[in-house]
Amino acid sequence: MQKKYLLDYEYKDLEKFISGIGLKPFRSRQIVKWVYQKRIESFMRCSDLPIDVREKLDSAFYLRAFKLHSRKKSIIDGTIRYNFLTRDNLHIPAVFLPQKGRNVACISSQAGCPVGCYFCQSGKTTLKRNLSKGEILEQIFQIEKDTGLKIDGVLFMGMGEPLLNYKNVTSAIKSILDHQQLGLGKKHVTISSIGIVPQINKLKEDQTGVRLAVSLHAPDDETRKKIVPEKMSYAVNSIMKAAISYSRTNKMRLTIEYMLISGLNETLLSAQKLVKLIRKHSNHKDNIQINLIPYNPTVNCSYKSPGEDEVEKFRNYLVKNKCLAIVRRAKGLDIGSACGQLGV
Repeated sequence: MQKKYLLDYEYKDLEKFISGIGLKPFRSRQIVKWVYQKRIESFMRCSDLPIDVREKLDSAFYLRAFKLHSRKKSIIDGTIRYNFLTRDNLHIPAVFLPQKGRNVACISSQAGCPVGCYFCQSGKTTLKRNLSKGEILEQIFQIEKDTGLKIDGVLFMGMGEPLLNYKNVTSAIKSILDHQQLGLGKKHVTISSIGIVPQINKLKEDQTGVRLAVSLHAPDDETRKKIVPEKMSYAVNSIMKAAISYSRTNKMRLTIEYMLISGLNETLLSAQKLVKLIRKHSNHKDNIQINLIPYNPTVNCSYKSPGEDEVEKFRNYLVKNKCLAIVRRAKGLDIGSACGQLGV
């Protein structure tokens, strides 16, 4: 029998498989405890399981699908960039972001990216395939093993468009939120999307409940098409409508990601249009945060970051008009792990 990747199984499917190899269903609960809560890498460590059960599990499953290919740590802020190698020799980046009082993992959802935003290094990496549920979760486990720290915040902001790997991403989120598995709170998990409107609506209907960040990057469709390829570029009004509806339904803060690019979307006129767009679709009760991200340099891209004065003028206009806006400073800039730099 060919071994299966245990982390790919949802609980009900694991229980069914366990019964199929002659083990009692209650063993599933014990396995989940060892695999997800204690993060074991060998069934031989399952001390409350009979040795014959451990051997049967070992012959049926493998627990890890990645090898650590490279690791770089920022001398500026302690950010760590990982490059994992899959069993079919694909490179997957992930980032550990040490923050005040929290240990955050920024993880990938695809090998490559189908969107191809013009400022983004990931977008220059051809999509090879979706990551499985287990491969998504294993990034967290591998980072914990390397750092010796428990991850208590997860960002789906690595390589790939999470909502174009909907089934596996939402399955992974179930495990991340499940108190019998990783047990993180919904407000500590954020899924980022370029704005795939039908999938945002589906995420709302499925009551996933985690925080949503939309990579808007422009206040109007004409500007957005210069940043996001038209094949993936839903209208900004449609994106805002879907995103705010998701936020209201799930009672979670909505984050608007806005990459500031000199000569393109950083003018006072752009700030005015952004305020007008937000006001059109929201009310005073909506919880919206705008993350302003000065462009981070990437290979073979002519875009430039605006100066500090331009960034502050843009932010000040938003704040003056009662928008919650913060400037998100780059993390791991010296190791190529800042926003837009996660190509392989």
